[in-house]
Amino acid sequence: MTTSPTSPAGPASPRTGGGPALRLRPRGRHVLLAVPPALAGPALVCAGAWMPSSTLLLVGLGLSGALLRSALILCGGLTEAWPDGLSNRLVGRAAETPWERVDALVVTRSLFGRSVQVEERDGARISLAAPRNGLLLRSPGFDADLERLRRMPGGGRRPVPVRLAASAPAIVVQGVLMAGFLGAMLLALVR
Repeated sequence: MTTSPTSPAGPASPRTGGGPALRLRPRGRHVLLAVPPALAGPALVCAGAWMPSSTLLLVGLGLSGALLRSALILCGGLTEAWPDGLSNRLVGRAAETPWERVDALVVTRSLFGRSVQVEERDGARISLAAPRNGLLLRSPGFDADLERLRRMPGGGRRPVPVRLAASAPAIVVQGVLMAGFLGAMLLALVR
């Protein structure tokens, strides 16, 4: 991964004159979808402290942490692309890379949505702020944005290939973990 502390006009930056050719930001889903998990996280933490139940406490903290991360991505996440490279800002971490270092765009599926990572030639990956779909974040034109990003390299460079990550094992593991958490919560509440 290439990070550049230099100014936007510095030699290590993939940015060329003017604004980015493509600017992508994640969008939030309807606020009513965010209210139940936003209330459930702190409620589970309180229930876990009151009962006491470490299961409820941990699940509540995990849910609250996931919501906080989604809120930070929503507020500050940004992916910008130029004909010479791209820059990305995701939860306090910024990265820039020229297209020559990019091996592929990798679409990763999870139980709750899809996201895109840039895989560099050395194997390092950069998770992009957008396009991204999930429980609380969405990119209405995910496939169109991915295609525009794929075709962004200029100067006679070929479009970046898109690969789908092997997601079935991850989705199965996430489903089993989710069922385990729900079962543990029910047992903790019933006791």
